[in-house]
Amino acid sequence: MKQWARGPRVDEPGALTVVRELAFVELIELLEFSHLRLDASAQGSGTAWVGTQEWQRRIEGESSAPGAVYVCTTLDALHDAVLAPEHAELKIDMPTQSRVRLRTLSTRQGASQACLRVDLQALIRRVLVPASAPAHLFELVKHVVMTRLWVEVARV
Repeated sequence: MKQWARGPRVDEPGALTVVRELAFVELIELLEFSHLRLDASAQGSGTAWVGTQEWQRRIEGESSAPGAVYVCTTLDALHDAVLAPEHAELKIDMPTQSRVRLRTLSTRQGASQACLRVDLQALIRRVLVPASAPAHLFELVKHVVMTRLWVEVARV
C-alpha cells in the first residue's frame, strides 16, 4: 500500500500533510497524556541529541506492527503543536521531500526526556487505521479518538 496523506492541496510548505505510524499503546499515550515518544539518539554519537521522530509524507506499504494506526497533521500544525522540552531545543526539518524530522537537542547535561508534549487539538487532523486491521480495532480506535477530539477516523 502506497498512499499519499490526504490534505489541503496548497503549494505552501506549511500546508504539507504528514503522517506518523503509532502503535495502539502510543496512540493512547498521546491522547491521554499529550505525549509523543521520541526515538532514542544513538549512544556515543558525540552529540547532545536527546531523540528524534520521523514523520512521512505518505503511508508506505503495510504496517509491520499489528494494531498500528496513523496520525495525520500538517507541517504548520507540527510547528504549532509540539512543545519544546525544558532545557532542550526543538528542531524540525525536512531532510527529503518525503520525510519530516523532529529532533531535540539538550541545552544542559542530563536534561533529557523520552517524549515531547503536544497540544492535541492543534496536532491531530485525522487518524487512519489500515484496511487490514480487524473491524473491532477500527471501532475501538474511532471510539477512543472521538471521545477526546472531533477528528475524522478512517480506514486506508
